[in-house]
Amino acid sequence: MEEILKKFGISEKTINQMIEVCPNIKELSESEILEKIEILKKINCNDIQIRNIVSSNPMYLDRSNTDVNKLIKKMNEVGFSTLNILFDGNPYILNLDAFEIENYIKDRQKNGELLEEIVDDMESNLYVFQEI
Repeated sequence: MEEILKKFGISEKTINQMIEVCPNIKELSESEILEKIEILKKINCNDIQIRNIVSSNPMYLDRSNTDVNKLIKKMNEVGFSTLNILFDGNPYILNLDAFEIENYIKDRQKNGELLEEIVDDMESNLYVFQEI
């Protein structure tokens, strides 16, 4: 696990801090880590973005691939266009579930907001995700 993370420029000190935050990542196999990295590459994350996302939010590595893929699919469906930039700016978005995004958007639509306006607001104000 550590060798893969080091290839992305994550230091030993940062890896230890990541393990403190999410001890389960010590148990992850090399292939599990690579699968998480591949998910990020599929949404056009570069190596620097991957390093930032993984080192800032080690819990991402411990999430199920199914849950992460559902989240990405939902976000694409509703109109988010640059997930790589969005996740780099707020890596904790990857801890959300698809239904949480969907419910948040539905609640705002009930107040008369258009989907496009909601998505624009969420993309331009990353702190909105803390309300979810």
